[in-house]
This record gives sequence, C-alpha cells and structure tokens, in this order.
Amino acid sequence: MRDTVRRELSIYASTLSENCKKFTRETEKAAYFVEALYSYPQLYDLSLDGMDNRYKRHGDGYFLIEEEKRWILGASGAIPVNSRIKRELKLLENAKPKFRDVFNALNYCDEFWFFTTESVCAGWVEYSPIADTLPEKLDLSQLYSSGITRWDWYAIVGPVNNPGRVGIWSPFPCVDLYGQWVFAYDFPVYVEEQYKGVVAPHAKIEYMLNDSIYKSKERMLVVHDDSTLIGMNAAAQESFDIECYEYRAWDDHSKKISYVRTDLNLMNNKTQSIVELADALKWQNEFEISIGCKSYLVMRERVPEIKCSIVACIDK
Repeated sequence: MRDTVRRELSIYASTLSENCKKFTRETEKAAYFVEALYSYPQLYDLSLDGMDNRYKRHGDGYFLIEEEKRWILGASGAIPVNSRIKRELKLLENAKPKFRDVFNALNYCDEFWFFTTESVCAGWVEYSPIADTLPEKLDLSQLYSSGITRWDWYAIVGPVNNPGRVGIWSPFPCVDLYGQWVFAYDFPVYVEEQYKGVVAPHAKIEYMLNDSIYKSKERMLVVHDDSTLIGMNAAAQESFDIECYEYRAWDDHSKKISYVRTDLNLMNNKTQSIVELADALKWQNEFEISIGCKSYLVMRERVPEIKCSIVACIDK
C-alpha cells in the first residue's frame, strides 16, 4: 500500500509540475511576442478608421469583445482613451491568434492576459461573464490596493523587485476578481528598456485538482507551504472536517484576503491535530500522526513551482 500510494503521489506531483513548466514556457513566448509588436509597430496597420464602430464604450472604458466574448481587448478608462491609446489597442489586435493558441495549449488556464501599467488589457478568457460584468472604470495597476490579491502583480515582476526580468509564480493562491480559485504566473514585458506591463495567465486550481488528487480513492490533500489548504478529494473530505474553497460571488473583494489567510490556513483556529499535521508538512516527507481518533501514515510530494505539497493520509 505504502509504495503504491507513493508512486501515485509522485505521478500527480510530476503531472502538475510539468504543466506548470509549460505555463512558464508558453507565457514567456507570448510576452516576447508582445514585445515584438511594440518594437515594430510600422509593420502593422494602425489606422483608427472604423474603430469606434467596432469598439464599445463602457463607462470610461473602451472595449472590443469578440469570439463569443472570449477575446477581450480594451482600455479600462483609468487614463483617458485618446488616439495614442487607440493605436495601442489596434496594435494589440494582432496578439489575438497568439493568445488564443497559448490559451488552448495550457491545460489549466482559464484566463490569459496582458496588462499594461496604463491599464490597457488584452486577454483570452474561458467564460463570458467576465465580458458581461466589466467594471465601468477600473485601474488595473491598483488591484492590489483594492484587496483582490495578496500581492502586487505589477511590482513582483517589475524592475525594482525583479531586475533579472524573469517570470514568477504568485507566492500565494488567489481568489480572483470573478471568484475563481487560482495561481497566477506573471512575466514582465519591456518596451525600449521601459517596463510596459505583465503577461499574467491564471492556472485554475479546480482543474489542477481534477488532474491529480481527485483521481485517487485514497485520502489526499494539496497544501501550500504557508499551510493554506488548496484542496481535498472526496475521501479526505469524508474523514477531515476542514473547509475547502468553493466558488462563490464576492460582494466585498477585501474579504478575500482574510478568508484565504485565516479560514483556509491549517495553522489558524483548527484542532490541535490539524495544526500538528500542517506543521509537520513543512519539514517531513513521511510521518505518522493521529487525527481525531485515528492514526495515519502521512506522505507528501512537492510541486516546487507553486510551492505546494500533494499529501496522502493512509490508515495505519
């Protein structure tokens, strides 16, 4: 039993890790493609003729929404939509085929975006409610201060914190603007040595769990290095009285951070045995523990890209 479960854990961890690596490769290619667009604008038709007939005003924003609302291109309205911004949008129309292909190539992706520091966006998304519920004015560069994420996604890969210009996985899981439970991979875009913005796809956690622990009949969990419970399969939910994230609409985005930090953290306000489990997972790959009235052999395999462990709890 032990060896069988260990192999199963190894397969799941390897599967998630390889898909995370594919995220990094494909995102970087898309970012370099965007940089090339900005570097050679003379290769493209940037005439503004007819744009106002194709783009729609939404509050202060200016958006093009196509492909059954899956391709979204626009300026959020945080800065005035003048002729310069319109030409930038016209240039980014050429990213549509690339973004579509990358989105389709990534198994866990539900959104693939490019955001500029001036709040211009281009993205391929999985579901149309995003297009239906666009805010009338949103400064994308200020999402961190609004309480939607636990990290500043522009700053984390910007020149001050990331002089090597590398891509970085989000340091924590995030409940995004539309209630999805995700990890993000951020990669910086530079134009003429100036920081332009970030390519930022989401890896939807539910899809990652479907591709790993949900397949197992053994009790399995995914736990972040900071002790956040990422998810459990059905067998684990039957045995352990711990809350998992379930999709919901959030009326107050500021509550998302406290929810992830407290309700989903196994070190916070949980039974002593659950706290001991979370603590032991920080430094042991295999150990015995009692949870409730039962004894378990606990094993883990790490997914280093997203700083998570896949954990099995089998009967002793």
